[in-house]
Amino acid sequence: MPYLSWMEGDRLVRHGLGEGSCLLGRDPAACAVARPALEALAPVHASLAPAEGGWHLRDLSAGGTRVNGRAVESSGAMILRDGDELALGPWRLTFTEGFPGLDGTAFVERAGDLFAEMQAQEGRSFLAELKRLYDATERLLGEADSEALERSFLGEALRLMAGDRGFFVRREDSGGWRTIHRVGAAGDDEPPRAVLDYVVRERTAILSNRLPADPRFEGAVPKTPGWGPLLCAALTVEAAQVGAIYLERKPGATPIGRIDLATLQAFARRGSLVLRQARLRQALLLADQQKGEALAAERLESLRQLAGTLKHEINNPLAVIFMQVEMLQRKYPEEARLAKIGEMADRIRDLVQVLQKMREAPTEGYADGSSILKLR
Repeated sequence: MPYLSWMEGDRLVRHGLGEGSCLLGRDPAACAVARPALEALAPVHASLAPAEGGWHLRDLSAGGTRVNGRAVESSGAMILRDGDELALGPWRLTFTEGFPGLDGTAFVERAGDLFAEMQAQEGRSFLAELKRLYDATERLLGEADSEALERSFLGEALRLMAGDRGFFVRREDSGGWRTIHRVGAAGDDEPPRAVLDYVVRERTAILSNRLPADPRFEGAVPKTPGWGPLLCAALTVEAAQVGAIYLERKPGATPIGRIDLATLQAFARRGSLVLRQARLRQALLLADQQKGEALAAERLESLRQLAGTLKHEINNPLAVIFMQVEMLQRKYPEEARLAKIGEMADRIRDLVQVLQKMREAPTEGYADGSSILKLR
């Protein structure tokens, strides 16, 4: 998110521009960024609006607006660049494309991509950093289960960042946070909610080497010792920010730099993609399982209907057979074949009852290679 920064006396003031247009001037009722005490300002002095190519500054005053000493033409707009100095009459502001770090590394968000950061950094090899990132991503691809993948993602992120502990946190529908996985140093404390909310709200990854003094979270994080250098990045799956990775080093540890932030940003993007693929695989497997269960239930219901039909259609002829066998056995008690006929009729009746009571439809192989229902 871009920022405007200016001094009011000895106090540094910052204003996040968000995603919409912004008016600047003397009238606080009309302008989101206003200095009522500066009478030389016009009530609405200038406007800033996002457009293709960046943020466009327009002069709306009679007194003029300048950028880096160059006047903004009243008939046009000027595209602002990171670090531009704006002059609205006596008012001096600085435009930055991300949060302006107090010392360049203490508080940083929206670092450039890894390649751009490596170009500006001496003493570190781009190929070595890229290989570390590639190897960590490859290890993630070995996990099929999304829960195991989340833990692996956290472990790999800690390894990349040389962190001492980390949290994989999931965003709840209520807007809260729930820790899913925790790796590293023990403790009951959780990542500061203010940090997690900020990362999701501003759609950025951040680093902070002095969290209690970080002006982004002033008043929202206890100013107590024990906070080490930290990194935090959101995880995005299908355009929704579903969680975040929060990593810390021990207090007094080596500070975190912009390359670390750019590496985590790149890893979070790749990890989010791998996580999305794992969830899609699980969703497909679940859909296949549910489809199989539905087909099995449909087949079982068909068998029960068939059993009811068979019982209705077979019981009447079976009753006649039983009656005739009984009469013939009284007349010819020594005839063994009559007993066999009765035994087969009993079997038919039992099989119909088994069909009616079936709760599943197991099958077994038949002599000709086909499958038949296993009734016993």
